[in-house]
Amino acid sequence: MISMRTLVLCAAFALSSCSAERERVASGYVEGEYVYVAAPEGGWVTELLVSRGQSVKVGDALFALDADAQLAQRNQAAATLAQAKAQLANVLKGRRPDEIAALVASLEQARANFALAESEFKRANDLERRGVVSQSFLDIRRAQRDVAEQQVKQIQANVSLSLKGAREDEIESARANVGVANAALTKFNYVLSQRRILAKVDGRIEDVLRRAGEYVAPGGAIVQMLPPRNIRIRFFVPETLRARIKIGSAVSVNCDGCGQNLQARIAYLSATAEYTPPVIYSVGSREKLVWMVEAEPDKGVHLSPGQPVDVNLP
Repeated sequence: MISMRTLVLCAAFALSSCSAERERVASGYVEGEYVYVAAPEGGWVTELLVSRGQSVKVGDALFALDADAQLAQRNQAAATLAQAKAQLANVLKGRRPDEIAALVASLEQARANFALAESEFKRANDLERRGVVSQSFLDIRRAQRDVAEQQVKQIQANVSLSLKGAREDEIESARANVGVANAALTKFNYVLSQRRILAKVDGRIEDVLRRAGEYVAPGGAIVQMLPPRNIRIRFFVPETLRARIKIGSAVSVNCDGCGQNLQARIAYLSATAEYTPPVIYSVGSREKLVWMVEAEPDKGVHLSPGQPVDVNLP
């Protein structure tokens, strides 16, 4: 027969094992870090493209604001860019062929006038030596010859410039104007795109804070989202268990209706102690100093904010 001493020892061992097992279990809850989505600028809400409880992916449209003013700015920037490109093309190609032909014809006419003026001057010079005409008559013919010669030189210079096109500094200035106009168009295209807001992260729509027809100030949130990666398991451990907590170590999580031994990893350990946590699920944890710990659930683990959990420590 089993002696009474043996029974007492077995019972004591079982109780100590159960007590040690309970000490490895920490009570906590699920915490969610919400994302509040707003537009960079204010405006009237024209469309709400999601509803509460809906799951969205990166790039899905969430809502839209009125864009009349932004569209007008974009169109003005596009017109300015077209004008700057036309001016650059104009200075690059120089004068049109028919304009150059007109200058060449003017040059030929100026040369003919110079030849006539030169002939008249030579004749007057001969007549002045023979005493037929006065010195003033000769001076007039000389002046007419000189004017005709200067006209030839001026038109020659115009023809040369028309064949060369614009100066390099004029071309660089026109190119700079194109760059400025292109940058302005890029800016207003971006401003216009921000009137229709797309999701930047995957997540679940937790709440819609505005409705179509409402005016929203700049930075005013319209949609509240909860990305899966923003779900944390928050629990509190006493000083006796704090030494067991290591960043990156795995823990198992149990909760009602969500299966057993769900996996998570320790992501944060508070550096300072505090008194009983704000949400108490265990009367025995009152009036004890505890440290807050946060764990990230593994992929595929679905938990809801506010849900109470038990964490099995390693």
